[in-house]
Formats: sequence, C-alpha cells, structure tokens
Amino acid sequence: QVTSFISGLIPFVSLTELVVITIVIVSIVLIVLVIRDLVKIRPLKAISKFLTIPVIVLTVVALYSLSCQMAYNRKEMPLPYYEGDVERTEYVDIYNFFADDVNLCISQLEFTEEGDVKGYDLNETTKLVKEAYKIITDDYFAPYFGAVKPMMSSFIYREFQITGVSFNALGEANINVLNTKVNFPLTIAHELAHTKAVMREDDANKLAFYVCLNSESPYLRYSAYTSYFYQMKSMASGSYLTESEREGLHQVDPAFNKTTSYVSNFWKKHNLLGDIGEWFNNLYIKSSGVKEGTSSYSGGTQSEYDPTTHKLIPSLYQKLFFEKYYR
Repeated sequence: QVTSFISGLIPFVSLTELVVITIVIVSIVLIVLVIRDLVKIRPLKAISKFLTIPVIVLTVVALYSLSCQMAYNRKEMPLPYYEGDVERTEYVDIYNFFADDVNLCISQLEFTEEGDVKGYDLNETTKLVKEAYKIITDDYFAPYFGAVKPMMSSFIYREFQITGVSFNALGEANINVLNTKVNFPLTIAHELAHTKAVMREDDANKLAFYVCLNSESPYLRYSAYTSYFYQMKSMASGSYLTESEREGLHQVDPAFNKTTSYVSNFWKKHNLLGDIGEWFNNLYIKSSGVKEGTSSYSGGTQSEYDPTTHKLIPSLYQKLFFEKYYR
C-alpha cells in the first residue's frame, strides 16, 4: 500500500521500466569495468564487480517473489458464481438478455472503420475501471489500487504479445498502450487485480470480466463481451437448443463480429516475438506453482455437456453471466 501510494505520486512514469533500465545500464557498466580490470590483471577486483551483477538481479527477484509469487498460493478467489439450477428452457431468454445488451453497447459507442472503439484514453478508461471495481467488497482483495502507468516500451511488449505487466513491489499496473482500444478495459482491470493481491492469471481474468460485465459503462461491458460472449453462444448452440428454439435467438449487430475480427487480426500482425514471450511467461507461471503454465489463462472457460439431461454443465464464466441475469 505504501509503494502504491508513492508510485501514484509519479503518474506518467513507469518505475518498473526505470528499474529494468537501471539494471541493464549498471550491468553494462560493470561488465566494462570487469574487462578493464582483467586487462590490467586485477582478477580479484574483476570477480568482485562481476558478482555484483547477480546480486542486483537476485535482489529484484527476491522482492518480486515476496510481493507477487507467494500470492499464487492463496485460497480460492471469492466471486458470486451462480450455483442454482438453470433449466434448458431458460437458455434463450438468458442469451437474448446479453445479446440485447451487446447491441445496446454498440449503439452507445463510436467505432473506427476497422471495428475498434473510438475515444477513451488510458486515464479515462482507468477511472471507469476503478469505478466499476466498487462492486468488489470482499476483504480477500486489497482495499487499494496500484497506480496504472503507460509503458514507454509498449512497442516491444506488443511484439511479445504482452498487454500489461504488474510489479507489486512497486505497486504498479503497467499497461501496453499499443493495444486495441476495445481491450483496454479488460487489460487494466486484469492488471489492477494483480495489485489487489489476485496473482493467478485465470483469477485475474475472471475478476476483470466480472467487474467489466457489471459496469454501467457500455465501453467496459463491450470489452467484456468481445472476449467472452462466445460463452453465451456455446450455451445457445445446437448442442442444447432445438432448431425451433434457436429461431427465437436475437441477432447481434454485425459490428460485434467486425470488432472481434479486428482484434484477432491485430495480434496476428504483431507476433514478431510472440513465441519468446510465451516461453518466458510460461516458465514464470510454472515457477510460481501453477503447473498448467500459460494455459491457465483460460481457466474457468470450460463447460461440459450432460448426455443424460442434455443440459449444460456451465463454466465459471457462464455462472458469472447467470449471476448477473438472475440478479
């Protein structure tokens, strides 16, 4: 909380990036000095300077482990998943409730020719996300917010396909500003979840979705829908509904598919270092005790089909949709 407050006093500069840059510069200087000492045949001084580099790096790693990695082992995150029985006859009404809201969001937003949302800068979106977080009251979550910072090196992170980074030792949520506008709300909500002591990636995703889905802002709700409305589509598929029942489904504005296609194509164009970013992120998550690695991001999205009742065994995301519908 203290570091979050201090970090917030410098709103436009990522202290995390400054730390990384400082480590790189100091390491380069030390390597130059090591070479100089070796040339002058001063091996003990060379070894001393060389060992300073891992000391600096391991100090930062230790701070990160204490402030972030230990939290991967917390108890399950409390969200109000709907646990009641949902009759198959209700699927159409539930789907239409959210399809209508997708259309309402589209009618209240402006779009680029490619399909992305217009307007809404980082600061404005951050305010909307923090306002939406008021729905979260359980003391499982830290009561404060980390500072949301734009990353100067966003052009590098974009090629790694990394949309945000949280370093809780400094109380910061660092955002890749070269993301699609429609993904900004979910990304900010996800990184803020980390600063509120939610470290598991699937938990941060579910919390971000729940916060955005229940926001009064059509921008935030639309961000949630573009990533997870497919959960409603699968519920209303031919696996669970007859053809006559499916005729009662409301049509979603074609602008929605245009947006989702734009997001998909955007990241396909920016994948220069995607495999490398995936490898390091996977290694980090596994080292934090999550054996699934990066595949854990999709945790909670899996639903099942009950062949006996022909009913849906809902995913956690579908249960969050249901919670809003019945509330």
